Parts: sequence; structure tokens; C-alpha cells
Amino acid sequence: MSEIEELEPDVESRPPGWREKLWAVGAAAGRVFETRAAMFQEELAEKGAFLGKALASLFVAILFGTLAGLLLTALLAAVFSRILGSPILGILATLVLYAGIAAAAGAFGVRQMSRVRPLDFPATRREIDRDLEAVKRAAGVDEKSDGEKGSDDQPVPARAGETPEEIEARLRESAG
Repeated sequence: MSEIEELEPDVESRPPGWREKLWAVGAAAGRVFETRAAMFQEELAEKGAFLGKALASLFVAILFGTLAGLLLTALLAAVFSRILGSPILGILATLVLYAGIAAAAGAFGVRQMSRVRPLDFPATRREIDRDLEAVKRAAGVDEKSDGEKGSDDQPVPARAGETPEEIEARLRESAG
């Protein structure tokens, strides 16, 4: 055997070191992050649908509001003029009809816009809070003062040869 082979112990026989454990924890954190990112994208897509409906309704409200302002619908005004016997009453009836359509579309748009809530992502926030609590408990960091800690509040020690899935499961268990 050469001197180098004698100095280096067999790599396969020794338990995983800190580097391997850190890589395992990083991989587990990466999987958790991917899950949270997917949840965030799903919630964002739902908000996008509400925003699209709201913007479409507001566009319709603006369109019909403009039409009500311009009253370029001579045919409708002429029909109302004939029915009511006066051109002024015909134009007024057309204006009231278009204003009613604009008000209804505007009310629908405002109702849809109130459902968007741009900063509210409840499922993502709840899962991130659970993750942070699990990491705090595993690291032994608690919001209680050090003098108030009981024997249950000790950090979860790392175990030799533990897989990333086992580490993640223990973190979840300690989170409750």
C-alpha cells in the first residue's frame, strides 16, 4: 500500500460528515421551496383570473360610458323620438339606457376587483410558517426566553447516516 492510501481511511466505511449533511439539508430545503413556489404560482393564477374579469368589466364600463356621452346612436334616438313624440325625449331615453348599462358593468367590475386581494396568499403563508417553526424547533431556537425552556425544547440532534427524507420527517414531527 502507498503512503496516501494508508493515511486516508476507507471513504465508504465512515459516516456522512457535515458536508454531506449540509448537502442533504439543502436538498430537502430545495424540495420544500419548490413545493411552496408551486403553491404560490397556483394562488397567483387564481388572482389573475379575477383581475382579468375585473379589467374586462371595467373596459366594458368605459366603452358604454363613452357611448352614453357621445350619443352617436342616431337610430335608437330616432326610434325613441318616434315612440315618445319628441326628439329630446328620444335622446334622453337613449342616454338613460346606455348609462344603465355602464353602471351595471362598472358595478360588476368593482365587485370582481374587490376579490383580487393582491397580497393575500393564505396557503403559501401557512406552509411557510410551518416550515419556519419546524426549523426553529430543530435548531433549538424558541420564542421563549432561555430560562423558560423545558427539557422538551432541546434541539433535535443530527443522527449519523440519516437520509435527507428522514431529516425532513423529523423536522416535520418536531413542528407538531
